[in-house]
Amino acid sequence: MTFGPGNVVLHELATHIELERPRRAVAMVDDLTGVSLPGLAPTSIGHLHIDAARAHLAAGDRDEALQSLLRAREAAPQMARIHPMAREVLRVLVSLHRRSKPELAILAKWAGLHEA
Repeated sequence: MTFGPGNVVLHELATHIELERPRRAVAMVDDLTGVSLPGLAPTSIGHLHIDAARAHLAAGDRDEALQSLLRAREAAPQMARIHPMAREVLRVLVSLHRRSKPELAILAKWAGLHEA
């Protein structure tokens, strides 16, 4: 683990989510869009996107939660597949609108959550 500004941001984001401040977390994610966080491993970037998905879901933005999970898959595929928080967000999204989102069904099948 490398300590630096990137990891501080990750922990601050996770803290806002855990303290049930999803709008603050979403604002942080929005501020990070396009920003380089040097020194972060792919798994840390994946975790950032998983936490972003959690924040978006808690704030009621299901579409952006799905996009964040897809970004987590891009950054760290194995982590996105097996991380309990990623799987929980995906489970909730699937239960809410699996049939209306083909990319959601594909992601859920990839993660082993259901048969397509």
